[in-house]
Amino acid sequence: MHLTNLHTHTTYCDGQNSAEEMIQAAIKCGFQSIGISTHGPVQFENDWAIKNEDIERYMDEINRLKEKYKGYICVFRGMELDYIPGIGFDEINKKLINRLDYYIGSVHCMGKLKGDSMWTVDGNIEELMEGIDKSFNGSIKSTVEAYYSLIAEMAINYEPPIIGHLDLIKKYNKNNVLFDESESWYKTCVINCLESIKKTGSILEVNTGGMSRGYISEQYPSDFILELIKEMNIPIMINSDSHDIGSIDYKFDEMYELVRSLRFDKASYLTKNGFSTQGI
Repeated sequence: MHLTNLHTHTTYCDGQNSAEEMIQAAIKCGFQSIGISTHGPVQFENDWAIKNEDIERYMDEINRLKEKYKGYICVFRGMELDYIPGIGFDEINKKLINRLDYYIGSVHCMGKLKGDSMWTVDGNIEELMEGIDKSFNGSIKSTVEAYYSLIAEMAINYEPPIIGHLDLIKKYNKNNVLFDESESWYKTCVINCLESIKKTGSILEVNTGGMSRGYISEQYPSDFILELIKEMNIPIMINSDSHDIGSIDYKFDEMYELVRSLRFDKASYLTKNGFSTQGI
């Protein structure tokens, strides 16, 4: 089976290791390919995305590493791009898309706090609660509905090759402290979002990043969402959203077992000629 991981972060953003260290770790894990998907630039103050002035250096370095490790592993140049409420992908990101081998479209940002400061659903619990209070009058239900609407909007407007961590909104919802995933309104949000994604060619990732960093005990997306994805015949791939070399293949064996148990029989992966599928 072609082993790969297209969701990895480096010291260009909030990752702990260099791109070359991530590639070397992937080789040690027996991967046939690796995608470097440093967080793309966002035009507000933050400590997690690549800086505008580092973009060209990033592009050049990944190209150099492609050549250096040719014959050992196939390296793809990607980014994880943020879909911003009211903006979508900004002009800088839209221009970057055409220069990448692939990209992951994700929703992290949900609104503004003080000034131009944006709040994200995965920053910390204090930021999340402040954002819900200021942007949605304290309504967690409205926040969740808006989150899934943004993902659906992104899918329809741009058809990202990969959509990142579909239910990231649950990151701080351990033991259903914020909302109950079994409630009908929540399932409706998910189903409506998936119906939009189904109309596109986007791949949904099974993402182990929340587990590797100790936030949640299961993957993104939850088992019941994976069952819906299977029913709708939406393609999947397994990624670890790795921010360090130790989590390059975090729980991959378990994830392949999980999706097989849910009757998935194939997964997507990237080749030099575009995306393909393989039996699992």
